[in-house]
Amino acid sequence: MSNITVEFWSPNDTFTNRTGPFRCRSETPQDWMARTFGTAITTTQLLNLIIFALWRNKEPYVLLHVCLTVASFMAGVSIIIPGPLGYLPYTPVNTFLNVFIGICVLTWANSAVIFANFAISVDRWLSVEFAIKYRASITHRKTLVAGVLTTFGATLILNVPTFTIFWKNQHFEPCAGLRTDALAGGVAFLIWLALKGPVLFPLLFLSQLRIMIVAVGLKLQAYRRCHRQEVLPAGHGPPQEILVIYWGSFTCSMTIVFFTLISNVPNYLMVIVQGVPLSARLVGVYMTLVQHCISPVIYLLFWPLYRQAVIRLFRRVRAVVRAVIKPNTRVGTHSRKRREPQIPQIPGEQPEISATN
Repeated sequence: MSNITVEFWSPNDTFTNRTGPFRCRSETPQDWMARTFGTAITTTQLLNLIIFALWRNKEPYVLLHVCLTVASFMAGVSIIIPGPLGYLPYTPVNTFLNVFIGICVLTWANSAVIFANFAISVDRWLSVEFAIKYRASITHRKTLVAGVLTTFGATLILNVPTFTIFWKNQHFEPCAGLRTDALAGGVAFLIWLALKGPVLFPLLFLSQLRIMIVAVGLKLQAYRRCHRQEVLPAGHGPPQEILVIYWGSFTCSMTIVFFTLISNVPNYLMVIVQGVPLSARLVGVYMTLVQHCISPVIYLLFWPLYRQAVIRLFRRVRAVVRAVIKPNTRVGTHSRKRREPQIPQIPGEQPEISATN
């Protein structure tokens, strides 16, 4: 590999020239962790996309989870691609691709996940607070438009102009890897960090708190009616099918949103606070990556309809595998003899004698 002159940041934040091979550092545990997370995220979210595609009679709120899955899948792709790019010649194009994919796309994907969770929270809150009205007015098209605009449209509006302004704060050096100088951008950069996700954290918490209050209230009403043996008149209270749909996704959505809060809050705090040790900083970064690959586990544990879709998927896979391993044999060799259908006899009619008898 040819020697080239590159620039990298020294500990005293000054530029220093260094001549040497492109790969001037060996693989580190952080590199392997990034590849592991990238592979896990893309695999799990691809599985989610397949399962959602095979989902029969999807309720509108499922489309919001599809938007969340697409955002997490993009995060996994943005983690995997910079690995092979690190072995290419150090050129301005390679530098641009590393910064764009490894920093910009990943940052946008993390922001999109937070906004998708916000859309899920609002949808679940409306389905509880205004159960009958919301159920009657919501459609697949409205949910899809709201999910796409919230998850991808709003995040692009927030991130694209800011990445253009603060492009100089994103760095890639072969000897140091990717790095973002958050504090070098000043107050404006910190405001952008808050707007692209953390500003929604209080709203996520309040929406989940309101959902819990309404849920506890519904449970108490059901408990009192059960013990008092009260029967509500027709048209009062949410229909039973709405409650079944709601409770089927309640725990799942709550777990996803709370896990998003737990995964992101420590990392954003460590970005602002100075003097945080590198080991703690890495733990915060890894926590933000865990949120992208944990969703299938949460869905399997708390979402019965998702489990049914998984079972259907594995049944299809098993049928395909059986067809490949045991192809259909010719009739009359190893197959069972097919029984002739019996024609019911009309009363008073003589039975037909076969010519072979």
